[in-house]
Amino acid sequence: MNPVRSPYAIVTGASSGLGKAFAEELARRGHNLLLVSLPGTGLPVLSDELHSRYNVEVKFIETDLMRAEAPGEIRKYVADQNLEVDLLINNVGIGHGGAIGDYSEAAVEESVFLNMRCTTLMTNLFTEELKKRDRAYILNMGSFGGLLPMPYKSIYSATKSYIYHFSLAIREELRSDGISVSVAMPGPVLTNAHVRERSSRLGFISRSNVIEADKAAAYMIRMMFRGKGVILPRWTIRASYAVGCFLPYKLLLVMLGRIFRGVH
Repeated sequence: MNPVRSPYAIVTGASSGLGKAFAEELARRGHNLLLVSLPGTGLPVLSDELHSRYNVEVKFIETDLMRAEAPGEIRKYVADQNLEVDLLINNVGIGHGGAIGDYSEAAVEESVFLNMRCTTLMTNLFTEELKKRDRAYILNMGSFGGLLPMPYKSIYSATKSYIYHFSLAIREELRSDGISVSVAMPGPVLTNAHVRERSSRLGFISRSNVIEADKAAAYMIRMMFRGKGVILPRWTIRASYAVGCFLPYKLLLVMLGRIFRGVH
């Protein structure tokens, strides 16, 4: 008799920050993992640690997801290894900020490629694999900024708005295929020293929306498995969204511009 095979979760941007917190939360729940991140960012060590601590299978791929070929190579690896995948977390992304006209070409390309193109390609490539499972999940990382146009973070907020609308559109497309699509729209997540320093310069209200990576990951995973479409970690984020819906749009833009002018 063949043993029952346990499926894998793919997590991009898994070596640090929120991606690492996702990997740990899923391993704690007993889920096998395929972790993806840049070479030289500690994936072999992290994989060994998660395997030893939680007794799950952990595989990894070290690649630069800025490369257009990378998603296809990940799909080929899954096929070659005969892995079953029931969960895709598109976590990789970048949050450049600044006044339009001041961005470098590299910053623009990173924002568009990582935040939009990579998520879209990965989702497109793995949809058929996910359809083979009785129940499967996709979690895309948006941002609270994707719900609003954000002066001085214009490209970032626009890319996350794309992720928001893309996720909800395919959620409806894939509903009958047993795939639950969720999009997480958090405020600032404390993933590294730079984010902590930048968050410390925000006003009181904005600082109240900050959340630790491990708490954010645990909440997002829990809501994803419950089939929640839009995930807003922390009650202050949900309250901020509700308040923002009632403010005049012009006033909202002025307020956001003042908040982020000196923070990027």
